[in-house]
Amino acid sequence: MSKVAMVAGIDYSYTTPAIAIHPMKPIVNFNDVKVFFYTSETKYKSVFNKNIYGMSHIPYESEMERFDNISEWALAILQKFNVKQVALEGYSLGSKGKIFEIAENTGILKQKLWQAGIEFTTPAPTTIKKHFCGKGNSKKEAMLEAFDDRFDTDLKTIMNYTRKNVESPIGDVIDSTAIVDYLICNNI
Repeated sequence: MSKVAMVAGIDYSYTTPAIAIHPMKPIVNFNDVKVFFYTSETKYKSVFNKNIYGMSHIPYESEMERFDNISEWALAILQKFNVKQVALEGYSLGSKGKIFEIAENTGILKQKLWQAGIEFTTPAPTTIKKHFCGKGNSKKEAMLEAFDDRFDTDLKTIMNYTRKNVESPIGDVIDSTAIVDYLICNNI
């Protein structure tokens, strides 16, 4: 009996990173995708729908410790599920704010993936959006609509999400799932 290879899509950040894990076969049912995300919001430190896990950030005393904690969290999840291949969302060309910190944080994860022998690719955010929604400049609300349509679900209800705008953590759950779907569909 052969074991199906597990792959992951990572929407990486230092506030609400998210990882979606699925076997390397088409996603038919969202319930079969396991999604993990870090959050500082008590409301989301929970399990939703038996497959979405909101986890608490580990305390840190410096930015480097914070980045190390996040990369260790991600690596532990990937290793637990024996993930050998990852799609890690690439940098947005329009990024603003703490872009150097974002790059440092991501660089630490990339180094650990490389050391662990986990292959990774970095598709551009526009590529992921085009794959999932049909348009490379899709807004978060369009991503949510495409998610709910594709998986015949209501993610806002599942996660008890009451905000009007699609923000973290729901946007990260959507993005990480879209990224793993992209990886699977393109057999990268």
